[in-house]
Amino acid sequence: MYVQPLANRQASPTDVDEFLTKHPRSTWATGEPNLALPELKEYLTKYQDPQQADSILKIQKELDETKIVLHKTIQSVLERGEKIDDLVAKSDGLSSQSKMFYQQAKKQNSCCIVM
Repeated sequence: MYVQPLANRQASPTDVDEFLTKHPRSTWATGEPNLALPELKEYLTKYQDPQQADSILKIQKELDETKIVLHKTIQSVLERGEKIDDLVAKSDGLSSQSKMFYQQAKKQNSCCIVM
């Protein structure tokens, strides 16, 4: 289905100009049923996909795809940041536990000094 801006234009000005140059209105306006218009098939094929026919729609689609990739990338960076925060917290806990172990070991060893 065509979106409104493309439906209003139906064809790009360059396509229309090219067609009218090759086939002036007087050659096809009569409604001749056996008129050979090979470009017409190409145009009909092209305009079946609005994104192929309209560069603005094509760019919008590319922007939407890029936005999705950026959202995924940002999400993974945030998740990595959370994992780093978890590691820092665990590291801090391990550091305080090792200090307590050192202090307790020092106290235990102080009573066993051999002179």
